[in-house]
Amino acid sequence: MRRFPVGLTIAASLAFAVLAGLGAWQLQRLAWKQDLLARVAALRLAPARPAAEVLALAAQGRDVDYRRVAADCRPSQNPPRDAYRYALRDGRVAWRLVSACRLAGAPYEGILLDRGLVARLTGAMAPVAGVFPPPASVVGVLRAPGGKPLLGPAETVGTPGARVFRVLDRSAVASLAADNGVERPAPYILAVESERPSPQGLVPAALPQDIPNNHFVYALTWFALAGILAWFYGALLLRRLGR
Repeated sequence: MRRFPVGLTIAASLAFAVLAGLGAWQLQRLAWKQDLLARVAALRLAPARPAAEVLALAAQGRDVDYRRVAADCRPSQNPPRDAYRYALRDGRVAWRLVSACRLAGAPYEGILLDRGLVARLTGAMAPVAGVFPPPASVVGVLRAPGGKPLLGPAETVGTPGARVFRVLDRSAVASLAADNGVERPAPYILAVESERPSPQGLVPAALPQDIPNNHFVYALTWFALAGILAWFYGALLLRRLGR
């Protein structure tokens, strides 16, 4: 009888653990995605609540992601400094305008607004700064900032008159808010659905066009690969030891 293959068994066990772990992770993602889809579905008919009221819950540690709110923005004494965030729309490069909104009566001094897609920049590989009126009265959906990019910084090469970001993570939110004189910003971004008065050239796009939910299929795939690996290695081991 041949010697038991310790090294090969360890390698196969590690591979099995990784595959099974990926399957379990996809099941966790499935639960998260189902909760997200339920929140988005509930938004279809949800009325807008005052931003100060909802952000007070956020200040208490409550999760207010995907809540519809209405906010009135106070005029700022400093010239606004807008920013642009990279996006994709219908398979084309697009750019979203990001502005600051100073709040009154809220536990935070202000909040960043994702005011929607800049129509004239659709398909442009780099944004060109434009002149947009400051926000006045908005209705939108609160969204948590994105995660820190795995590769490179969130901010990319800027354009004259504006800053440009790949994603808006927490550090980017704090930096942009400080640029606009907001020292204590809300830990959320308000994705605008409508503004009064409505600025020309902006297309609000608060909610994703389509949210895929394939995590159950992905989980089955990873678990199936783990099962195939276990069966194949078990058969190989029996054949090897039986010689």
